[in-house]
Formats: sequence, structure tokens, C-alpha cells
Amino acid sequence: MMNEITTLAQPVPVRKRIAYSTHQLGSNLLWNAFNTVAVYYYVTELHVSGVILSASLIAYGLINAALNLLAGHISDRTNTRWGRRLPFIIGGALPFCVTFYFIFAPPALGPQGLLIYFLVLTFIFDLCFTVTALNFGSLFPEMYQEKRTRLYVGALLQLFAILGLMVGVALSKSLGQTLGWQTMALVFAGIGVVSLYVSVYGSFENPAYREQSFSFREAVTSTFRNPRFIPYVVANFLIQFSTTLFTTVSAFYTKYVVSLNALENTLFLGSIFIVAIPMSFLWARIATRISTIRAAMISTLLYLLITLAFLFETNSTSVIITGAFLGIPIAGFLVLLNILLADVIDYDAELTGRRREGMYLGMNGFIVRLGLSLQYAVMAIFFVVSGYDEHLKEQHANTILGFRILLGGLPIGFLLIAIVMLRSYQSRLKPTQIMIEPAIMPAD
Repeated sequence: MMNEITTLAQPVPVRKRIAYSTHQLGSNLLWNAFNTVAVYYYVTELHVSGVILSASLIAYGLINAALNLLAGHISDRTNTRWGRRLPFIIGGALPFCVTFYFIFAPPALGPQGLLIYFLVLTFIFDLCFTVTALNFGSLFPEMYQEKRTRLYVGALLQLFAILGLMVGVALSKSLGQTLGWQTMALVFAGIGVVSLYVSVYGSFENPAYREQSFSFREAVTSTFRNPRFIPYVVANFLIQFSTTLFTTVSAFYTKYVVSLNALENTLFLGSIFIVAIPMSFLWARIATRISTIRAAMISTLLYLLITLAFLFETNSTSVIITGAFLGIPIAGFLVLLNILLADVIDYDAELTGRRREGMYLGMNGFIVRLGLSLQYAVMAIFFVVSGYDEHLKEQHANTILGFRILLGGLPIGFLLIAIVMLRSYQSRLKPTQIMIEPAIMPAD
């Protein structure tokens, strides 16, 4: 039971907090580079059908969502001398990075062969990402249970996450076009290997938590009995769908709607994360003043308002400025959603007497990955309805309008629902849990 489980008595040294946090650099770099340019590369450079590719990824997303859920459950039930999480991290990190490289180094195949190659490599890449990132994420609530330290390390995690996002999103397209796609992939994969294995140095597990977990059915039903989980996961699903759609569509938007050269594209996407780096610590500070849930609602509303600008952009300068403003709410998402999930897991531990980070991250990943399938379904429908032609350098007016709606119109409805769900989450908290919290201080 939880009252029989004690946390580690000694504070974690700062060097280990920093080392652990570095995994966010590698995993976010590779994952976001993939989301930003993989479909773009295969459709525009290799001339694979965008409709067929998007439709195929729908089925792939459903399969991998289920694997995400199973990976979390298996991690919770693992009990080795090296721990529950670390064996999966050590074994999954290298193939995750290597597969990323080979996605952008395809052999000479025809369109059908390239499609099959892409889907197979993407499945392996995503499975290794799931195993690695899920287990790193599962360590966070277990390693850092004191509120101030959790917020402090959470901000460190998002510092590295934003660096990974900035390079993966802002530079993947421009580096692929200037250095070559294989060279870009090789450099990114190397950074991934180093950061992920440095993070192992800062990772540890509490042996007291290696108890027999629930059966799969019991684990799933207990997860959904947590009254805070459903509003959280629905809000997270809708926010992640909106931001992932942005990373995918922005590559097309800056090619066909408002054309940006390599430097301008780097400034557009890079400005998001240049702003987000200091804002991540500011959002953590704001969360201590007004509560994490209130800060999350504010960041969601800001994203909704700023993204409207993509409906009307006409020149590169305004696109870059809009990108810079987007860095404010995106930093909020990165910091606050992870802290909210850790709080949900803590509450489950109070209810069940067991720590089940793997199942919660797996279930959260399962639902969020369904959003990827939804995204690919939206893209497939868009490619058909808008008349997009991957062989044309300039698209039809309907296609241009469609890209504007995908980036600046469609997310609005999803984000409004997300705000409602976050408000529902807030209503399930005790009054003391949404009052002013202690200021962030490293507990050394």
C-alpha cells in the first residue's frame, strides 16, 4: 500500500536532474522532425501519393496506439534486477535513432515500394519511440514527488524538450534541403543517441514500487475510475491533435500559401521555440501563483486566439511574427500538461495504493495516438477534396484555402472543447489544490 512505500530520503543532485532531463532533447528532436518533414519528404520529394500515404497511416496509427497501451502495462508489470523502466530505455533508444536515419535514406524503389518501406520503417521507429519515451516519462512522477522539485525538474525537462522541438521543427526542412536529407537524418540521429544515453545516468527507480501490478483488465478499468483522468486525457488529446496538425501542415503552408525561403522558414519555426524557452520557466512560475490547471486553460485560450492569424497571413514577416507569439502558449502546453498528468498519477496512487505510471502514460499515449490517425484522416480527406497535386509547384485556389483552414480554422473547435474539459478537471479538485502554491525552488 502507498503508506508502506517511502520516497527516497536524499535529494537528487542537480547534475542528475539535468542528465535525466536530456532525454527530452533526443526524443523530441527525432519525433518532431519526423512529424514535420517525413510526409512532406515522401510526398513532395519522392512523389509518393499523398492520399494513399495518409490513408495508410490511419491504420498504422490505430495499431501503434494499441501497442502504446500494451507497452505501458508491460512496463508496470516488469520486475528485473535493473528495474521496471531502465531495461526498456536502454534497449529501445539505439534502434529508435537508427531507424530515424533509414527513414530518410530509402533505397531506389518505385512509388509502391517506397510506400511499403516508409510504413515498415515508421512502425519500427514509432514503436521504439513509444518504448523509450514512455519509460522515461514513467520515471518522472516516481523520481520527483515533492511539488517544488517536480515543478523545477519539469521546467528543466521542457527546456530540453523545446531545444529538441526547435531543432526538429525549425531546422529539419531547411537542413534537409541544403545539406541533404540523409545528412540531416544522420546528424539528428547522432544527437539522439548521445542525449538518450546521457539521460540514463540521471535515471533511477525506487525498488519499493516493483510490486505485482493489476491484470490488464483491472489496470484499464481502474485508470478510467480515476475521476480526474478522463477530462485530462480528452483535453490533452485535443491540444496534441491541434499542435501536431500544425507541425505537419506548416511545411505545406510555407511552401504553397505564404512561400518562405530556407532562412525565413527557420526564422518562422525557430522563433516559436526561442520565445518558448524563457516562457517555459515563466509558465512554471505562473502555475505556482494561480495553479497548474488555471495556467493550462489560459495557455489553451492564447493558442486558440493566435492561430486565427493563419487564416489571413499574406507575407513572410507576419507569418514569422505569428510564429513568435505561438511560442507563448506552446511553452505552456509543454510544461503544464506533463505536470497535470503527474498529479493525476499521484491521485491514482492515493486511490489504489499502487504507482502505475506506465499504464497512465500508455493510456494517454493510446488516446493521443488516435489523434494521429484522426490527423491523417483529415489530411487524406483534404488531399482529395482540395484537389492537391503533389506534382504541381503552385496549387489551386481551393487547395490554398484548405491549408489556411487546416492551420487557422479547424483547431478552434477542438481547443474550445479542450478548455471545457480542463474546466471540468478543475471542478474535481479540492479548493486547496487550486489555491496559491509554494514558489519554485530547487530542493537541494
